[in-house]
Formats: sequence, C-alpha cells, structure tokens
Amino acid sequence: MAEPIPTGCERVLATTTDRLARIHRAQVHREPWPEFERFDREPWSTGQRRTAAVQWAGRARAEYGSIQQFSGVTHVLTTARIELELLGGLARLITDEVRHAELCARMALAIWPEGRELEPKVFAWPRPREPWRPAPGFGPDEQAEPQLAWVAGALLTACCLGETLSRPMLDALVVVTTDPIAEAVSQQIRRDEHLHASFGWDALAHLLPNLSAPARIGLQTQLANDFAGFERSVCQGIGIEAMAGREITIERGEPNLGVLTDEQYAMIFFATLETEIFPQLRELGLDPAQAWAERARAG
Repeated sequence: MAEPIPTGCERVLATTTDRLARIHRAQVHREPWPEFERFDREPWSTGQRRTAAVQWAGRARAEYGSIQQFSGVTHVLTTARIELELLGGLARLITDEVRHAELCARMALAIWPEGRELEPKVFAWPRPREPWRPAPGFGPDEQAEPQLAWVAGALLTACCLGETLSRPMLDALVVVTTDPIAEAVSQQIRRDEHLHASFGWDALAHLLPNLSAPARIGLQTQLANDFAGFERSVCQGIGIEAMAGREITIERGEPNLGVLTDEQYAMIFFATLETEIFPQLRELGLDPAQAWAERARAG
C-alpha cells in the first residue's frame, strides 16, 4: 500500500529530482541563504519554540497563498493580452513568494522539528483559497473590461493592502528578532516587500483610467470588505479604540525567535492605514474614510 502523502510543511518542501532542485535554487534561492541546519535549539524553551513555529508556519501558508493569488492575476492579464511590462512584474512577485514560503516553512521546522509529531496541526497545509470571487470569463466580443476590473480588485487586496501592511511588519520582525537565522529569514523577505507594494499601487493606477464608473464604484465597495477582513485577521479582535493613547514599543530586548504580539500587529496595522494606505487610496480617487466607516456592515 502506498505511503500517505504528507499534507504539512514537509509536503511543499519535499525533494523532486536533482535537476529540478538545481533549477529551483538558481531561480529562487538568494545568497546568503540561511543555514537552517545550524539553528541552535538549546537556548530556547519548548514554549518559545512552539510559539515561534506557529507564527512562522502561518507566514509560510500566507506566502504560499500569495503564489496562487499572483498566478491567478497573471493568467487573467495574459488572457486579456495586457502589456508585457505588467506580466514581468508579476513574474518577479511569484518568484519572490515561492522564496518567502520556503524560507518561512524551513524556519518553522528548524525551530520546532519535534512538533511535527507532537502537534502536526501547527504544520498543516490546507489547500489555499483565493480571497476573491472567480474571474469573469470572456464573452464573444472579447471585451476585457470585466477582467481588468477583476484584476484591479485583486491588486487592491493583495498588493495595495496586503503587501503594504507586510513591509512594516517585516521591519518590526527584523528589529525584535535576536536569533541570527530567524533574523536572516526576515531580512530576505523584507527586501522584496517594498517592490511588491509599489507594483500594486502602480499597476492599479495604470488600470483605473480604463475602468468604467460602475467598476470604480465596485472597488469602493470592495474596499470596505477588505478593511473588515484585514482588521479581523491581523488584529485578532483588538479594536482601534483599545489602541488609542497606548504606546506599544518595538525594540530589540528579550530573546525573540521572530514573534510579534497581537498588540504589536494591531498597532502596525492601524498606523500603516493612517500613514500610508489611506493617503495613497485618496490619490487614486477612492474614499478610504467612507470604506472604513462602512467596514462593520461590509464584514
């Protein structure tokens, strides 16, 4: 009887062939590649390592989901015969997300290898799900406006919000992480996040003039849903009122394996909305204040 296929981090990190592995490393690995086998578990308690593994495995699944999301956007734009310069940027994003998923998954396993047997659900790898409705098909007239409107919505969610929020979170991880291997992983991922966010904002600005008024209204409606979803997933129930007047420090101090607290995630979320995301949405002609006010009903 055949062995069951593993469904955790081991599945996506499984070996293929020597030739495929060489192609993968040449395309994806960036020097200096972290030496995961040199991670020293001795100074860390089991609780510290489990907590860190939970966060790193979660990041790995999120990065893997980004591969699916950007691949789907690439497919739709290619079918719509969009400019190659957009496709070139997306190809870079996909390669980066493959690297990020591998880095995070290997970090999780290096930190808490015994967790695969003790608590396999930490390393579970469910099938990724796109956070948006399926792309519309092409009609007989081959008009691409519905597809471009769909892509604009996907870029708004995945890049303008998701990647813009990721960058300051990676900045924070680099600050607090005291283990050299975990810090090297955070540094590698952080190097890409600014490009990903910038690509999203620039691509959305390029697409918007080609969209109809109803499509732009649809983006405004979607924005309220996105705000609700991101607030729910990032802040873990910590509302903006709970953060008012509080000073949450992000600094290197206690030993840290790449862990942020719920309060730190929430603080970064609300601060990034105010200082980066809201201003750029306004420049695109969207109304973030209205969407924020409507998020409760939308969510």
